[in-house]
Amino acid sequence: MQPTGAGVLQVEPTDHCNLRCRMCAPHHEGWQTVHGIPKGLLSVPLWERVLDGLVKDDVHFDHIIFQWLGDPSLHPELARLVGLAAAKLMNRVGYLRIDTNAIRLTPPRMDALLEQLPVNGPPLLLVLTIDAHTEATYADVKGVDALARVRRNVRHLIRARTRRQARLNLQFQFVVQEGNDHELAPFLRYWTDLLACQGDGPWHDEVMFKRLSVGGGGPGQGEADARYEQALASAGIAAGQRGPVQVCVWERRPWQHDDRAAATGRGACPGLWLTPVIRHDGALMMCCADLHSELNLGSLQQATFSELWHGARATQLRLDHLAGRFEGVCAGCGGINWYDLTPQMAAAARSRGAALGLASETP
Repeated sequence: MQPTGAGVLQVEPTDHCNLRCRMCAPHHEGWQTVHGIPKGLLSVPLWERVLDGLVKDDVHFDHIIFQWLGDPSLHPELARLVGLAAAKLMNRVGYLRIDTNAIRLTPPRMDALLEQLPVNGPPLLLVLTIDAHTEATYADVKGVDALARVRRNVRHLIRARTRRQARLNLQFQFVVQEGNDHELAPFLRYWTDLLACQGDGPWHDEVMFKRLSVGGGGPGQGEADARYEQALASAGIAAGQRGPVQVCVWERRPWQHDDRAAATGRGACPGLWLTPVIRHDGALMMCCADLHSELNLGSLQQATFSELWHGARATQLRLDHLAGRFEGVCAGCGGINWYDLTPQMAAAARSRGAALGLASETP
C-alpha cells in the first residue's frame, strides 16, 4: 500500500541487539559497529526535539516504525519514546509500530507500553519477529534459546490488551529461510489458536510470512525466493482470513527478479522519497538499506527534519536517481520495491531542484 504524507519514518531506539539471527549480518557476525559509529541509544531529549520540529513544520507520516539495526526493547525508555510520539503527533501519523523479538519486553514493560497509549491517539502495531515454531528451530535461526520466554511475554500482552481493550494490533512475523521452512503451518496454527481464545476487540491481528531479502536482490535472492514459494505451497498457505487472524504473504520480489522491471530497466527508488530513517544519534538517513550511512543528510540535533529532507543533498540524490545515476550504496541495491514512485513525487523533486539551482537530469 502506498504510504501517505512524508512516507514511513523509521526511528532507531538502539543498534544493540540481543540475538544473532542468521539472516542479519551485523549481529550474526558480531560487528563492533553497525553504522561506522559507536553503538548507542536514542536520547529522550533529542527525540522530543525532533518531535517538536515535526509539529512546528506540520509534517505528516503514514506511520512510524521504532526499529532499524537493533532491537528497540533494549532501550530502557522505549515506552516513553512511543508515548511521546503518540501524544505529540496525534492526527499527524496514521499509526505507530514497534518491531521486536519481545525477549526483553517482560510483563511489567508490556504494561508500561500499554499505559503510554492515549485513548484517542494513534493505534500501535507490535510486530513480533519470531520466525520459528519449535525451540530448537528458534535457537538455530535466531542464535539464542528464548522462544519459551517470548511466548510467555506475548501471552501476558494479549491478556492485558483484552482487559484494557487497548488499540494495539499484533503481527506475528515469519521470515522463511533455510532451517525454518518446515514450520510454517504449525506456526500459523499456534498463534491463530491462541488469539481465538481471547475474544473480540478493537484490533486487527496478522500472521505475516515474508521472503528473505538477500542483499537487496543480490546473489542468492533467486534461491531464497524459490524456497519461500515452495514452503508456502507445501504448507497450503495463502493470503486470507483465518479465524481472528489475517494471513499475509509477501508477494513482491526485488527488482532484479521482477519481470516487468527487467524489461523496462531500473527506475528511481521511491525509498528516497518515502523511507526516512533517524539513526540513534539523531542523524537523518534516506534509506533503511544504507547500513553504513552513505546517504546521511545531517544531524537533527542542529537542523529540523524538513530542512534536511527537502535540502540540497536530498534533492540532488533524488535528481540523480531520476536521471538513472545510481552510485555508492544505491549502485548494488535492488531498491525499495514495495512502494511506487508517482509522477507527482518526481515532479516535486524536479521543482525543488530548480528552486535550489541543482544539476539537471542529463547524465
